[in-house]
Amino acid sequence: MAVPSEASCCSVPRRMIFHILDAVFLITILILQGTILNYYIIKHSKHHVTPYFWFIADIASLFIFAGTLTVSYQYLTKVKSDFDTDTFFLSPKRILHRKFPTSKLGIMPLSYVSWIIYSTFHFSKVAVIFKSGIPDHLKADDFLGNQALQITIALSGIIFILLAEGHNWSTRQSPRYLYVTSVGWKTGIEILDTVNLLALLLVNETKMILTYTLENSVLIVCSFNFFLPALALYKLSLSDMNHVRLFLPLNVLYNVLHLCLIDIPFLAIRIYIWVNYNKNASIFLMKNVFGIIMVLRSVYPDLHELFQRRYASKLTSNQGHNRATKEDISLHVLNADGSNLLHEVQSR
Repeated sequence: MAVPSEASCCSVPRRMIFHILDAVFLITILILQGTILNYYIIKHSKHHVTPYFWFIADIASLFIFAGTLTVSYQYLTKVKSDFDTDTFFLSPKRILHRKFPTSKLGIMPLSYVSWIIYSTFHFSKVAVIFKSGIPDHLKADDFLGNQALQITIALSGIIFILLAEGHNWSTRQSPRYLYVTSVGWKTGIEILDTVNLLALLLVNETKMILTYTLENSVLIVCSFNFFLPALALYKLSLSDMNHVRLFLPLNVLYNVLHLCLIDIPFLAIRIYIWVNYNKNASIFLMKNVFGIIMVLRSVYPDLHELFQRRYASKLTSNQGHNRATKEDISLHVLNADGSNLLHEVQSR
């Protein structure tokens, strides 16, 4: 929650209040999501102790998210006092002792690292649930039935928004504020798209016609939609200098990955099921079509600008190299002439 005001309430900074609320909501949703998914797995394996170890993964995710938001608050508080970001106690440059002007790992790498760890645990649970056939035993009239399972998985979108907002204190309408808002909405919709595709594995009559390979394909392409938001968080963690320099390459990379790993595979699977089995392909099919069109329209000018940048940089580098080469040749000629002249004087 980006709040520009520095006012305080009862001597407590308002920013701290909103930051704490973000952290509390995130941890609450994380606990709720993890507990419900663990319930499905434990109920299916009543006579095994192994499923209870999933709670350890939930605790690890909880602590790393809490640590990430704590570090982001300390960093953003210091930024307001115009301190040197390289001296921040968790700055990658300070930890790794590298001598470069800005860290390519980002100022707050815990933002995307924590999301990668969380996504690994979360989607592992989702894969176990669907590969174990747990949805086949859920009844439509159960409170924790298929509908509750879909909503629980979709809570990841809210977790992402709260995590991104926990790294955003920019003023309204600023480029960073608009970026966090747009990427939050986009990620939420993408996760809903993923849950909708996973729903094909929930309906018995649809699941019966899916081959083993197609089921695995659905799970694999859905996993990309949980891990790709880490790239958006990486972009958010960059300093202003690196953000300007890497904005275009990261934008191109994100769009190309999204096109090749999500929109096209999702569309292909839905059309395949629609055409071959005459089953409902979902209105999200059109969302994939829109996504492909928008990426193709935006990626071409970005690639064109990126190649122009590369060409201009290479041209400048070649000109500098040619200039240096000419200076070396001139110096060599002068030295040769001087040597010859000295040789003639000594002969006389």
